[in-house]
Amino acid sequence: MRIGKGLWLAIAASVLWAIVNPFIKAGLSYDMAPMNFAGLRFATVGIILLVYTRLAGTWEGLRAHRKLFLNLILINMFMGYTAFYFGVDLVSSAISSIVMGVTPLVNVLLAHFIARNDKLTGRKIAALFVSLAGLLLIVGTGNDGKPLDARGLLGILLLLLNIVLQGWAAIRVSEESGKVDPVFLNAVQMFFGGLMIYGVGLGVEGYYPFIGLPAGFYGALGVLIFVSVFAFSFWFTALRTPGTKVSDINMCRLINPVLGAVLSWAMIAGEKPSVSTVVGMALIVCSLLIYFRQGAGRPAR
Repeated sequence: MRIGKGLWLAIAASVLWAIVNPFIKAGLSYDMAPMNFAGLRFATVGIILLVYTRLAGTWEGLRAHRKLFLNLILINMFMGYTAFYFGVDLVSSAISSIVMGVTPLVNVLLAHFIARNDKLTGRKIAALFVSLAGLLLIVGTGNDGKPLDARGLLGILLLLLNIVLQGWAAIRVSEESGKVDPVFLNAVQMFFGGLMIYGVGLGVEGYYPFIGLPAGFYGALGVLIFVSVFAFSFWFTALRTPGTKVSDINMCRLINPVLGAVLSWAMIAGEKPSVSTVVGMALIVCSLLIYFRQGAGRPAR
């Protein structure tokens, strides 16, 4: 399969997203609640991007495509990232990174049922089954090789819910290809979605002060803001690239389980690899290799 501009942008976004989970765990360790932290991060990103995009005169796009923006704010940001942050908080950083590696395969299924001209093939189905085997191996054992408890299973279910919601959003963005500036799209969903998450967090979790915390908290928040500014903009641009399929772009997300898990084991105290998690991660990565072999020797259509 030839790697074009859209896939290179998707790979860049996936590498940035792969480093997110350990920094989320680090930020939450400073007596910070998930929705407070997520809302603070995304609203800040939105402000940064809105300052930039306002100069481009793109507010007309908000009115013209308000249905798309509302879907992204409510489903992709509010519902998706609320589930994601609580999921990350309930399982180890390494396991959350590996589970999120299933994102492409779930999105391949969604694309088959929702998107036009993006149907399942024999190799896609084989890749799905290999990925599922890896996920089941991880679900059956925790980071220490022991079975996950109810808390861990709930965390994985929330992460899977996030995958489904964001996969649906990716298809919707792809269908609007060429109609909305991707940076502005990211700015609006981040700002309004972040405000919504933070506001609900204040009601559900209470107020968690973010002024005067240790430098490590602001370091983690700074990295997450940097990732959000660029990763989503790269991703939306990739989705809008003509001739690039949603399923192909989403397969790039299988970079996450390897890089994210390795960073988690290196950065988070008490997290270490077990045989089961490494084998599960290897199976998920193998599903990526199976998937992309479908185009070997001929251009992607």
